Amino acid sequence: MRSDPFAALAPPGFEHLAVAWNQLRTGAPPLAYALNPREAHARDPRQRFARRTIAEIACETDRLALIDKVSPHSLYDLMVSEISEPPKATPTSVHPATGRLLWGLGCDFVRFVSTPAIMRRFELDAGELHLVINSDPHTQDRPSVQAAKQFHLHLLYWPGTALSALDTAQSLGEMSDRWLRRQALDPLSFLGAEVIHDSLQGFALELAGARLEPPDHQAVLAGTRPLGCLITLPGWAVLEDPAFESLVRRLHQHCDRLAADLLEIFTGRREVPLPWHRHPLRPIAEVEQALADYPLSRPARAGLVALARVLRNLPDAGAARLARIGARRQVSLMTLNQPCYVLNLHAPVRNRLDIPLVEAPQVHLTLQAKLFSGIGGAGLLTLAGIPSVRVIRGERRISAHDWQRRARFQRDFARFAREQRGRIEGVCFGPLRRFAGLTNGWI
Repeated sequence: MRSDPFAALAPPGFEHLAVAWNQLRTGAPPLAYALNPREAHARDPRQRFARRTIAEIACETDRLALIDKVSPHSLYDLMVSEISEPPKATPTSVHPATGRLLWGLGCDFVRFVSTPAIMRRFELDAGELHLVINSDPHTQDRPSVQAAKQFHLHLLYWPGTALSALDTAQSLGEMSDRWLRRQALDPLSFLGAEVIHDSLQGFALELAGARLEPPDHQAVLAGTRPLGCLITLPGWAVLEDPAFESLVRRLHQHCDRLAADLLEIFTGRREVPLPWHRHPLRPIAEVEQALADYPLSRPARAGLVALARVLRNLPDAGAARLARIGARRQVSLMTLNQPCYVLNLHAPVRNRLDIPLVEAPQVHLTLQAKLFSGIGGAGLLTLAGIPSVRVIRGERRISAHDWQRRARFQRDFARFAREQRGRIEGVCFGPLRRFAGLTNGWI
């Protein structure tokens, strides 16, 4: 296998990183519930999600919806999405009250799966949960991390029975597929954590009990920490604190400025390039000089110089050729547009009847920068102590029986969430729809 030009961006021993890129699989919807052409091509999300909308929720100037996902990451998942057209893509695009409602619904999901009756009804014992947002508002050409540009939160749960597939995890060094390595372990997986952490020095989290943790690559390699810049939170209840919505909003603004600064350092330009174009790179000496004056640690600056040495220009003619060929080449050769990152919330404990997940004393908030990888945070995450797990979707059809079970889980959650959030001033839950079969969906 040819050497990876981005290997210099990873820490010593990174080939020992535990990965599970072929083990965790979830099926596609039954054929009768697959997207029809009208849904697939609709610009308006209310038309695109018409059969999959469980409930709509009005909040200030925005409108959220609880949505049954087109391509599930787990049997027990759904998403909360802003449904405007044109889309509001980022945490700063929506009204603060909308963001508070969205994170409150995320907290409700944690409480819901921690409820003993729900755990027994759906056999959720020993499972793990992730709440994920992807931010990739500017990649409009090649396949992106945030395929649907609406600001949305993935609510994901895997019972212990599903996680048993991860017992056969491998090491990164055993993975010979160069394309898969590039996609599942982005070149910024380790360097991005250092750069974001350094840039947050002096940044006020303004959330009681939250703490920015220094990078610890060896802990990541050992499986005791997730990939990405890590902020620890004192439990799930902080999601209901208005300061949490403010933190997410301010982190996005910070990442936006950082991305523009780095784009200018590398290319001399701050604006997002046009679709199917990328700005030409500056000479290495100019990049080094610009980085010398930028407030990052010496290792982070050295890593960015190493990145500059292995990146190559993508001329307009080359980008035009990529536009005409398959996605596999596009995602390997054409960078994403910045800021592109994943924000992930995960408590590194199992959900059990005696100690439910909602009681976890610590929650990990991670920010993972993306440069090439088109796999979003809902499909590439930390599970069962394995730092990098890929969810393979759609290789089989989920049975109609299991899909009905999934629908009962989703409606039970929607009812639970309405009881929690429906009493908040300014929040208006629409009627809860019922699942009327695969052809009709939620009506």
